[in-house]
Amino acid sequence: MSIGTADAPAGPDLEAQFDAIRSRAVVAAVAGLVACLVGGLAFPRSFYPAYLTAFLFWAGLSVASIGLCFLHRLVGGGWALPLRRPFEAAGAMVVPMAVLFVPILLGLPYAFPWADEGVRKANPMVAQKAAIFLYPSFFATRAAIYFALWAVAAYLVNAWSRQQDRSESLAPSRRLTAVAGPALVLMFLSASFAAFDWGMSRDPDWYSTIYGAMYIVGMILSTLAFLTVFTIRIAGHQPVRSALSAGRLNDIGNLLLAFTMLWAYMSISQFLIIWLGNLPEEVIWYLRRIEGVWGAVALGLIFFGFFAPFLALLRREHKRDASWVLPIASWLVVMRVVDLAWLILPGYAKPGETGFPWASLPWLLAALAGIGGVWMIGFVGRLRSAPLVPLRDPRILDALALEAAHQHNGGAVL
Repeated sequence: MSIGTADAPAGPDLEAQFDAIRSRAVVAAVAGLVACLVGGLAFPRSFYPAYLTAFLFWAGLSVASIGLCFLHRLVGGGWALPLRRPFEAAGAMVVPMAVLFVPILLGLPYAFPWADEGVRKANPMVAQKAAIFLYPSFFATRAAIYFALWAVAAYLVNAWSRQQDRSESLAPSRRLTAVAGPALVLMFLSASFAAFDWGMSRDPDWYSTIYGAMYIVGMILSTLAFLTVFTIRIAGHQPVRSALSAGRLNDIGNLLLAFTMLWAYMSISQFLIIWLGNLPEEVIWYLRRIEGVWGAVALGLIFFGFFAPFLALLRREHKRDASWVLPIASWLVVMRVVDLAWLILPGYAKPGETGFPWASLPWLLAALAGIGGVWMIGFVGRLRSAPLVPLRDPRILDALALEAAHQHNGGAVL
């Protein structure tokens, strides 16, 4: 193993960087949440869709992080050495995300058209769906079930991983491996239904069976990109410097490339199926998202959300160089927010009658800052509560031994 136990805690320099991140997060959280309070009270129609977009981004990071922890338990690999503890800390933030979901419940008629009585009266299809499963009490109950399931999963991932750090016995890792498969299935199903509830129901007159999987892939891509940016930014300090070798950065770059391609594949598959079917009740979703400014956003997602990172990540030299991966991953985070806004904000607008929701943009920025500030405060605090790399995880140790045997490490990137 290339990282000793003595290197695992953060040193004084890294602790100082964490303090600086936390200070900026506190400012962002206070300013953003105050602005959100004003927006929610004074401009609810433009505020709540923006708040929902920002919430889905940050909550998606937590949910996808839990899933990636379970996935690593099943497949192993050295790529997770620098990311495992950030995954675990991000997963633990699902609890504060449950609290930040409460404003959405309070503003349901503004966030979701099916909760608006006028929409239900005007559209029989929406009224039928609302009578069956899209009504407030059942919607809130499902959300409580999702958060309860995710909170238990985050607890298991964090608790057993930290137990393994303190124990010579492999029992904690064995327990985590035993539950990883079933847990991953439950995570996929619950995240899919949450995507249907919180994203797809913004267009209650439309449905797509691939929507949940497409949302999950997008959130995994967001999580890998965001935590790669975070890890590279702190990679100047031990033990992250040793953990983020060129070989592991190359593996992470390959994952970014794979999920960029998978997201594009699912997006184009949904588009082709609906385009070939050419049914009015299905094409309405795209008509809302290709007219006016939204059409330019859609083209931007094709060229800058797929082709640009895809081409940049093709070269092996780029994926082994932090000076390339950092801007690419940062750009992917930006494009993921743009994609979420494209998915959520135009919901249930009538084609040709509603323009670009410029009034929602300031609230989107405020919500991203407010929710993101709270998320970062908790994330950094959780990250500092344990060694920054897993010390005795057999999956990690096996991968490190294999890397040493094949000289795959590649040296530090910074």
